[in-house]
Amino acid sequence: MYWCINMAAEATEPKTFLKALHDKYGDSDIPEGNDLVLVMHVPNSAPGMTDSGQLILPRQLAMNYHSITHAGNEEEIANLCDKVTELDIANNCISDWKEIFKMMSVMPKIESINFSCNPLMAEIDDEVGNQSFPNIKRLILNKTGAAWRTVEVLLKIMPSVEELHLSLNDYTEVDLKEKYPNVVNLHFNANKLRDWGEICKLGRAFPNLCNLVMAESEVSLCDDSEVEASFPKVVSLNANKIGITSWEEIDRLNSFPALTDVRLQGVPLLEDMKEEQRRQFLIARLPRINRLNGSKIQEEERDKAERAFLRHFMDSEEKPERYMELEKTHGQLDPLADVNLGPPTHTVTVRVTYDTKVKMMQLNVNQTVQELKVLLKKTFDISDKIKLFVFEDGIPTNELTEIRRCLYMYYIEDGIDLRII
Repeated sequence: MYWCINMAAEATEPKTFLKALHDKYGDSDIPEGNDLVLVMHVPNSAPGMTDSGQLILPRQLAMNYHSITHAGNEEEIANLCDKVTELDIANNCISDWKEIFKMMSVMPKIESINFSCNPLMAEIDDEVGNQSFPNIKRLILNKTGAAWRTVEVLLKIMPSVEELHLSLNDYTEVDLKEKYPNVVNLHFNANKLRDWGEICKLGRAFPNLCNLVMAESEVSLCDDSEVEASFPKVVSLNANKIGITSWEEIDRLNSFPALTDVRLQGVPLLEDMKEEQRRQFLIARLPRINRLNGSKIQEEERDKAERAFLRHFMDSEEKPERYMELEKTHGQLDPLADVNLGPPTHTVTVRVTYDTKVKMMQLNVNQTVQELKVLLKKTFDISDKIKLFVFEDGIPTNELTEIRRCLYMYYIEDGIDLRII
């Protein structure tokens, strides 16, 4: 089967969701005149049509940037979208919640919906909100301007939501009156809260929260005794690019009773420190953390970090409280003992996977990411750009993005699983 796409069609003309579906997935006649036509071959596994002309849509339906303003004929949407499980309608022009619910109400299997970057500031009418969507587990409301009352209505009619995205909504406070125990993952990036007490309200509203992403925030980790009670189950915290300016604020992360995984990059306090010292100080001050900035902390690394921390402050008149705790563990150390100030030069043996090919390779840890990528492209005969990830237990845990960084700065060690994508 072939699709013929008119490249001269106006992409900014307002349209219904139904019209956008036909524009994206339907056949159209080849136009006459000078319009530019792209003929695209569609493999059998791609969306297409039945013999009777019925559109066949993917279960994960992405309809971004189609200038959608309204739903269209609900009966036809129901016929087309009865098997859709994920709907992404981000970056459109929908401003009326009635149109949103028209689409959702005829998609019985929908589990994930993304409304991001639609102007949805209007409140939901009581009549419109008197529905139920028990299957939805992921709700994305980034950059919609959705009011807190709107969020409450949505969480009430979507009682199974586990993952909630509320980033870029310019919130200056938190106004949630009920508790929502099903929410375990919350993305709250780039809002305008300054008071840590407001962040604690999120913890009280979502008592079973396990993963909190609050990057690019102006809030600092002020001293607040509510943290322990507000976030009893938070295991993972992403605090990249937040306004941390003191080590006392770093120490307050220890108030999270279950926290073991932290991301702290791009914070003002750490900007002038070298990468190795930055990581060592964070490890030394956060004794319960076992993963930092996507990399697992090994016992040997923690021991070295704590000893380096002790040596750094041993001649200081004012020592942090953590120094006293570590001195009880390690005792008094000799200055500079067992300290290697230069970069490592040894090689490690790693497993590298590309598609179905697997190779065991020896790498110099002082090699840069860029040099490694060049080597891998030659080794696996790859012509396109590549992305390189560290995998642990079959899950990507860290991407090697900084091409000028050496491998040892990513803690590449023997037995690491690298995968090319």
